[in-house]
Amino acid sequence: MSLNIFKSFAVLGAGTLGLPLAKELLANGASVVIMTRPSSSKHRKIPAEAAHVSVDFTDVQALTDHFRRHNCEVVISAVNHDHLEVQLPTLEAAKNAGVKLYLPSEYGLPSEGQDGILAQKSEFVGRIKAIGIPYTRLYSGLLMDFIPFFLGIDWDGRATLIGEGDKAASWTALPDVTGFLAYVLTHLPSQDLAGRTLRIEGQRYSLGQVAELYGDTITVVHVPRFPDDMDDARLREYLQEKVEAGAGTVTYDIETGKNDHKIDNDLWPGHRWQTVTETLGL
Repeated sequence: MSLNIFKSFAVLGAGTLGLPLAKELLANGASVVIMTRPSSSKHRKIPAEAAHVSVDFTDVQALTDHFRRHNCEVVISAVNHDHLEVQLPTLEAAKNAGVKLYLPSEYGLPSEGQDGILAQKSEFVGRIKAIGIPYTRLYSGLLMDFIPFFLGIDWDGRATLIGEGDKAASWTALPDVTGFLAYVLTHLPSQDLAGRTLRIEGQRYSLGQVAELYGDTITVVHVPRFPDDMDDARLREYLQEKVEAGAGTVTYDIETGKNDHKIDNDLWPGHRWQTVTETLGL
């Protein structure tokens, strides 16, 4: 029996994750259409090998038409946390167009049973199940590339930690996230992807251990909350608080409070995963 391998993809968004993911899919021989909102300026960076569509992500009919026109088998949402609500119209359009697999915008910490942004992500997976379209989600932990943001180093040159900073977290470099996802989507049979949650991790470090990698180039401060005048202070707090609560690893299960799940790095055979020091140039 021949294996059903996906070959045609729609990537929603051309930002931090969407654009490099599209390039990785192209490198794996896939057909890719990148869809961006009319207000986006990211289209100037889209590779010539990919098709590009500017479309209102709330226009179900327009999305449906584009998915059909480009024979999209898989729709990958790469919208950021500020625009998660636009995923529902894209899901409806994917269903209408006969898309075979939908990937919601996860790419972070396990979202089941959580609050805030993670709850939004988990609730959307519930909508995917209800609408009846196969899905795959990827938990890749915190991005190594954004460690200066997570620790507040980009704000004042200090590592600001909520609490002790001694709880483990999963860290993965952006090229590993996009490379892994492109590889499994273009190499694994469709039946091995449907309804599956994939978990990957480059390294496992506590926030305090990550700060130590900077050596004496930064100081570390422990505070109950980030300063109100810091950019995205509440988002930084939210993520650090999840780590401090023990929920910062991709293997974490909120029901048991333990690391009960398996890491799926082995699905990308022969790959060497980046380290924090390599990613940050430390």
